[in-house]
Formats: sequence, C-alpha cells, structure tokens
Amino acid sequence: MLRRRPIAIAFLVSLSCTPRACDDTDDDLARDVEILLGESDRAADGAEARLIAQGRPAIVMLESGLYQAEPRGRLRIVQVLAAIGNPEAAPILRHLAEHDPDDGVRQAAAEGLSALASP
Repeated sequence: MLRRRPIAIAFLVSLSCTPRACDDTDDDLARDVEILLGESDRAADGAEARLIAQGRPAIVMLESGLYQAEPRGRLRIVQVLAAIGNPEAAPILRHLAEHDPDDGVRQAAAEGLSALASP
C-alpha cells in the first residue's frame, strides 16, 4: 500500500493544477506579443490587456517584439509599455523616442516617457 501513495499524491497534485496555472508565463507573454503585433481586432486588444496586467514581466518580451514589428506594431508596444507604467520601460521608450524611423512611434514614445516621469 505504501507504494501507491506517491502515485496517488502525484495524481492529486496534478488535478489541483489548472491548465492556465501550469502554462509557462514566458510562453504566454510571447504569444500575447505575437497577437498584439499581428492582429488589429479584439484579439489584439485582449493581448494588450493581458500584457498590461502582467506588468513588469511583460517588458522584456515587449522589447523583443520590437525587432520584428512594423510601425503599427511598435506603436502598440509603446502604448502597452506606457500603460504598464513601470520605470524599467523608460530606456526602451527613450530609445524609440530618439531613434525610431517612424514619426508617430517617436512621438508616442516621447509621450509615454513623459508620462512615466510624471508623478
């Protein structure tokens, strides 16, 4: 009977872990960044809301999304970074405000950076 106990415990532990709780957070963040960059409808809005809710952990994933993003996608990333409101996003926003080739992205990044600096 003692041999079955570890198996039963493992089985009970597996039942207590919901699929969402067991997912790797980085995979979820990466998927949401992809949706944010590739969609322009409610799916992207939902991804945006989830990234904002994640806060600081989403910042690195959003930064990595900049490398493949078109101007529209970079603009969405800027908006999410500003909405997260974490000072760790400041260097990314500053870089975009100074160096992005798109005027709209540069302006949005400067505004986001300014909002981060405001009390």
